[in-house]
Amino acid sequence: FVPSSYNNIIMKLREHPISRVLYSHEDIASAVENVASAIHARFGTTQYENVIFLPCMTGAMFFASDVMRRLHQMLLEEEEVIVDLELGSCVATSYENVNASGVGSEKVKNVHVKGNVRGKTVVVIEDIVDTGNTLVTLCDTLYAQGAKDVHCATLLNKQARRREENTKAFERLLARENDAESKEEGLYIGIECEDEFVVGFGLDYNGAYRGLPYIGVLTEKAIREMI
Repeated sequence: FVPSSYNNIIMKLREHPISRVLYSHEDIASAVENVASAIHARFGTTQYENVIFLPCMTGAMFFASDVMRRLHQMLLEEEEVIVDLELGSCVATSYENVNASGVGSEKVKNVHVKGNVRGKTVVVIEDIVDTGNTLVTLCDTLYAQGAKDVHCATLLNKQARRREENTKAFERLLARENDAESKEEGLYIGIECEDEFVVGFGLDYNGAYRGLPYIGVLTEKAIREMI
């Protein structure tokens, strides 16, 4: 005799919504280390005083927690002092704009920033930068609120989805106080992401799968069932 509950578990495993693990927990840990090291190299111990970190909620909360924790560890290891890194948050709500042909594009509708950014360098922390629409709107909002400069740390960078106009906007908006010719220094990337529909470690689909400890590719069946 096999309990019906056991059969249900077997069926669920056979129909697992994740087709493959794209980036393991170890891959994510390596990305956190690389991003934290790049941020620390850019600002150093003495320049954090006028910096505020803004995780873009809710997706970036896992990545932001790990990055902030690692930055604190670096400061303790190097200086043996506790530096109070200022932390706020930001929320960007969006909607899908679909034309008569059924082609959609993300439109950012509203941005809310928690924290005083006036006169400060802002480091936005994202789970993923793809089309770039959200980040461009965030930059414009932050500069309108008096930010001195804006940088962005992202766990995933999906270059294949980037809109050309946003790539140009990044050159204008990110690290504009930097004297270097390349403005890419204002974008700290953990992983260059494949062009797949990914979930996990903060990334969700209709509110699901955000808590997975890895980043996986969602099956086409799972996507269809949740539309």
